[in-house]
Amino acid sequence: MKLMKWKLLLIAAAGFAFSGTANAQAQQPINVSATVPNFCIFDVSSETTMAFNLATVATATVDFTAETDLAYRCSNGFNTSIEISSGGSGDSTARELDNAGTPLAYNLYTDNGYGTIWGDSGTAGTSAVAILGTGMGNLVTRTVFGRILLSAAQAAEPGTYSDTVTVTILP
Repeated sequence: MKLMKWKLLLIAAAGFAFSGTANAQAQQPINVSATVPNFCIFDVSSETTMAFNLATVATATVDFTAETDLAYRCSNGFNTSIEISSGGSGDSTARELDNAGTPLAYNLYTDNGYGTIWGDSGTAGTSAVAILGTGMGNLVTRTVFGRILLSAAQAAEPGTYSDTVTVTILP
């Protein structure tokens, strides 16, 4: 019986000795990371159609203008630019709407002063539009301004003219 008491006493003492170690705090670091890439995306829910209203071409005294908005979202801090292709004419400085082979000259501009053609940085006489990423991350709109000179509209044959340009946000 004494042997049994000693065994129980040893087991109890061992339990107390290990209880401090079992309740000790242990720590393990976890390395957490995230990578946000540079991005710019167009808002596909916004319609990007530009339609010139030439209904008053016979009596007009000023050039015809139209505009449309590009809506996009970029990651914060991403600086890039937006280019617009030359369309069917192949020349950003001399874009043309087409009606079964009959052209109607027009162009796209960076502002409503119609001084800078919106094209790309590599084509003489055109300019891409800079996107500065400071404070971005939200939906932003940028207006594209179009103009058909009065003389071109009055000299055009009746019909429906069209062209398609591609807008690109550079990586």
